[in-house]
Parts: sequence; structure tokens; C-alpha cells
Amino acid sequence: MQHSPAFDHTLTAFRYAYPLDRLLHQFKYHQQLSLGHLLANRLFARLPTLPALAQPDVMIAMPMHPNRVKERGFNHALELAKQAHHQWQVPLEMEGCTRIVDTPAQAGMDMKTRTRSLRSAFATNAQWHGKHVMVVDDVMTTGASMHAVAKVLKRAGAIRVTALVLARTLKS
Repeated sequence: MQHSPAFDHTLTAFRYAYPLDRLLHQFKYHQQLSLGHLLANRLFARLPTLPALAQPDVMIAMPMHPNRVKERGFNHALELAKQAHHQWQVPLEMEGCTRIVDTPAQAGMDMKTRTRSLRSAFATNAQWHGKHVMVVDDVMTTGASMHAVAKVLKRAGAIRVTALVLARTLKS
């Protein structure tokens, strides 16, 4: 990496590969909410408690633009964040950060294109001074979305941002 990401840590339980990729696709694009519950439960089986270093003050879901929520019928990251909130009793801020630009789907884009696409895509009106914020999402591919959100949160005063994702794409 030439530049460090704006987020400080990543917690994940799975590598993004078959068959998990197919299950996540069904969850996200075909409203298979029960798969989201199943996958979150597997995450909690692998991470039954949060490491002390990763204990956040608050968590948020990766923001989705309202047009995308309307199209899908739900925010998959918010569904996962609700389950993490119940599991770990970490306060969940439902509207702590918003996606203000309806960016194209990130799938298939390289890191440079993703980063360019996400410039100024997120905003927050909340004050995060001195807070450790956990951002919940399903998959981290390049980390560009997480980086963009973390930058916004840190500009608003967050001292640390931890990414919690079900799966991460790793180079072979």
C-alpha cells in the first residue's frame, strides 16, 4: 500500500470466496434476509466477543444512498449492524453518516476508479469527537468505501474507526 487507509482496524470472519460470495449475493440482491441472519451468526461464532482494542463507543452501518435502499428494499449493512448491536450491546447510531451521492455499484471497479467514484459521497452532521466508531458492512474488497466513510468520521472528530465486515477479498 502506498497510503494507509483512514480506518484503523478490520475485523472479519471469512474470506470472500465460494460459497460465501453466492450466499451474500442472495442476501443483498434477492432479499434473502434469513441468509443475513445465518451469516451474522457465523460471524459471532468466530468473534463471540470483541477484542478490547476493537471495543467501539458506537457503531453505524455502511451508508447506502436512499435510491439504492428503495431499489433493494433494505440496507443489508444496517441489517448486519442491528444484529451486531444485539450481540455486543454496542449503541447503534442509525443516521450517523449518510451517502449523499448515488454512486454507481462498486463491483468490477479497480481501486483507483472506486476511490474517484466515492469522493464526497458521504457526509455526517453528527459530532464524533473522541469516539471510536465501528462501521459494519458485508464485504471489503479494496477498502475504498470504508476509507471514504472513515475519512468523513475522522474529520468530524472520531479518534478511531474499526471496520467490521463479514468477508474480505484477499489476494491469493
